[in-house]
Amino acid sequence: MDRLRLTLVMVVWGSIGVFTRYIELSPFVLAFLRAVIALPVLLVFIRRRPTGQRISFRQTKPYLVSGALIGLAWAALFYGFQNTNISTAVIIYNMCPVYVMLAAPLVLKERLTRLRAGIVGISFIGLCLVVGTGGFGPAGFSSQGMRGMILSGVSGMLYAAIVIINRKAANQADHALATFLQMGAAGMVLLPFVLAEGEWRQVLAADGTEILLICILGVVHTGLAYNLYFSTYHRASSIEIASYGYLEPVFGIVFSVLLLGETLAMTQLIGGLMILGSTYLGEWRHSVHANASKSKSPF
Repeated sequence: MDRLRLTLVMVVWGSIGVFTRYIELSPFVLAFLRAVIALPVLLVFIRRRPTGQRISFRQTKPYLVSGALIGLAWAALFYGFQNTNISTAVIIYNMCPVYVMLAAPLVLKERLTRLRAGIVGISFIGLCLVVGTGGFGPAGFSSQGMRGMILSGVSGMLYAAIVIINRKAANQADHALATFLQMGAAGMVLLPFVLAEGEWRQVLAADGTEILLICILGVVHTGLAYNLYFSTYHRASSIEIASYGYLEPVFGIVFSVLLLGETLAMTQLIGGLMILGSTYLGEWRHSVHANASKSKSPF
């Protein structure tokens, strides 16, 4: 049952890119709405707990910081989805484990082994292959497409910081409460950008289909999916978490090809396999030999 749940969550998260393509809102507005709509859903799960958990303000700090970064990472990724191929954005975003490997020796005092150094090298070669032929946005090769890829990479870097912060937090709060704090922080950090853009009026002009898709993104893709994921998070092994986590980009690419008619050049496909394959190997080895915490948290 846990495997089925994990697969379902990865299918849901893999479809996020397709959903955003049909919602004509700015990335900041869309990310803000995703966080805010998820809050009441997460609150329901918190209230269903037999006993409420109380944590100090000091314990909430890591979740508030990581939540703020989540909001910015979502906005950057949504920009990538809107301005380059979803499959390209997904591949570049999934360089995140490489950034974690590079930062871990400095922040977590983890050793950069030869295996990890090799994985970093292979992944960056793969990234060059993807970027070299991947500047194709909805309207073809353009500087806009390149900006979309750059923002997808920024999203991966921000997510790497989130992973490191969550590792250091060491599960100080119940997963439902931690996620609620993160979504609240995400909404707060995004609100000034939404107001500064002045594009929040787009929400009032959205049609029924867009409103439905926005609600699904907040309720299903965020509130329900996060809770479903974490309901198995502490029962599944770290190897399983790492393995199933890599289904998300696979489903993202499949959906973009089947539903949006996107295509990948052969060099991009090879580059994507190099990135996903090498980073998966790194996650697997990290889980087996270091008995690591389940670090590939959802996005």
